[in-house]
Amino acid sequence: MKKFILFLLLISSVFISAQQKSIQREQSDYYQSLQLKTDSQFDSLRSAENNLTYKNQHAESWAAVSSTCVLNKKVFGWHPYWNGSTYTSYQWNLLSDLCYFDYTTSPSTGNNTNASFAWNTASVVTTAKANGTKIHICATMFSGHSTFWASTTAQNTFINNIIALLNNRQGNGVNIDFEGMGSSDKVPFTNFITNLNAALNAANPNYQLSMALYAVDWSGVFDMPALSAQADFFTIMGYDYYYSGSATAGPTAPLYNFQPTYNYTLPKSITYYIKQGAPASKLLLGLPYYGREWETTTNLAPSATTGSFTSSRTLSYINNNSATYTTSVKKWEGNCYSPWYVFQVSGAWRQCWIDDIYSMSRKYDLVNQRGLGGIGIWALGYDNGMTAYWNLIQDKFSNCAPIVCNDSLFDMGGPTRNYYDNEKYNYTLSAPTGSFVQLKFKNFSTELNKDTLWLYNGPSITSSLIGVYTGTNSPGTVTSTGQSLTLRFKSDAGVNTFGFKAVKTCTAPTIVTYIQNNETFNEISIYPNPTTGDVNVYASNMKQVIMYDYTGRLIYSEKNIISDEKKLSLKKLNLSPGIYFLQITFSNNSALTRKIIYKD
Repeated sequence: MKKFILFLLLISSVFISAQQKSIQREQSDYYQSLQLKTDSQFDSLRSAENNLTYKNQHAESWAAVSSTCVLNKKVFGWHPYWNGSTYTSYQWNLLSDLCYFDYTTSPSTGNNTNASFAWNTASVVTTAKANGTKIHICATMFSGHSTFWASTTAQNTFINNIIALLNNRQGNGVNIDFEGMGSSDKVPFTNFITNLNAALNAANPNYQLSMALYAVDWSGVFDMPALSAQADFFTIMGYDYYYSGSATAGPTAPLYNFQPTYNYTLPKSITYYIKQGAPASKLLLGLPYYGREWETTTNLAPSATTGSFTSSRTLSYINNNSATYTTSVKKWEGNCYSPWYVFQVSGAWRQCWIDDIYSMSRKYDLVNQRGLGGIGIWALGYDNGMTAYWNLIQDKFSNCAPIVCNDSLFDMGGPTRNYYDNEKYNYTLSAPTGSFVQLKFKNFSTELNKDTLWLYNGPSITSSLIGVYTGTNSPGTVTSTGQSLTLRFKSDAGVNTFGFKAVKTCTAPTIVTYIQNNETFNEISIYPNPTTGDVNVYASNMKQVIMYDYTGRLIYSEKNIISDEKKLSLKKLNLSPGIYFLQITFSNNSALTRKIIYKD
């Protein structure tokens, strides 16, 4: 069965107009105008642009990144030809798919007009293949769509060219990035994708089809049910929310809402496409390895831009110009969870909004929280010479990922904003072996009986239900009886409110070893302790378990324990907060007493 990948390029038609270019178009137009062709030419150019000596780019050690880790999510990255030999620092085992950018499509002929497009000879393609990474062609069209739709010859030429290119390099697929379309393009675009899909399938059932869609489908361009029928995967490219022409400086990829009057964020985009029919597991979230710098009217956030200066800034640029982007001028915007720099140039204020490791890690957490299929990267090589972002991929999307025990957890609105309409997702929290998940809710508020949180004592929503919470009925503090706790949240299309804020920790059970006559013979585990309700007892050869309060009043008694029973669960005792005592008698008639603390 042929696999198809559909890539949703989330660049709003508000962002992309005749006057405003997306980051892809902006950079494609610029680098094509230079008419450079070789990796060495682009390496020299990038060295000058980034104010660095290129040969020093690869000096950082790879020691923290393991070549043995295996991805459990898809990591798809675009490699623009102008990034030259940056591919020599790619961590290939952490990159599942590489897309070579870009075949610039002529609307009138379907042929490529980009003289720098070197798919047939590009060393990056050769190296990717040698390392087992799938390779794709990215084909762009930024204008003239109606001309293309009107010409069957141009469409067929395009299709034949792409298939020939894939055949030449034994490629894996094509990525269609057609930007600036309107509602009148809906039907011809769907027909074109259908025809392209059929042709690829006929040429090679293993060829993959990918394509780009906008952040907000303002004009109803995309027929998601029809396009979904052609696709195995979708990718939301979550950047350019604040762009070169923005009247306000702000985050390129806001995790949460920065300005209440402009409420477009990564979670909202995800929710929209899931509502339109895309399975969460088929969505990849594209994220930027660049940010945006503007001249602004003030040093505050938010601040208006002056229109006098704006430029994209790569992670590498920031890293190699630390004298300007210092910790003393770095700020944190707590509403949208984004870092930003503020400083002056020739007396004028500048603001640069760009992700760091922490803010990017929270976006990667979002991918896991929403159960998405993985990530996309615009663009590979923009972190050249830095290992931190490869480490982050390893820590979030591979079998080497550590379990994080102390963390904050929010609904999709973040710490200060409301959640969104039409949300529906499950998320499992885990603890290390031998520990349990504790979730303490600091705030809780949803639309009563309409927007609901479910908690399950285990790794899925098929695990035992702990409780159902809506309105202001907060879960309080909840502790699992195993290594995992699962949340399920659902909202309707009506009222939305603050949502929830919780703190996750991992708690260890009370483990004691009983010794008699200098001989160890009973290993006992009592958890959770402290507890808000249930208590579990693990011990071998239990004969009797009783519980009593500090006055000596009997609270619980279990005298008929099967001799080989190793676990006993004390559930729904409805005890008041306080100190209680649990006494365990073993088959050899020895006994052990332990203190149990019940909390609110």
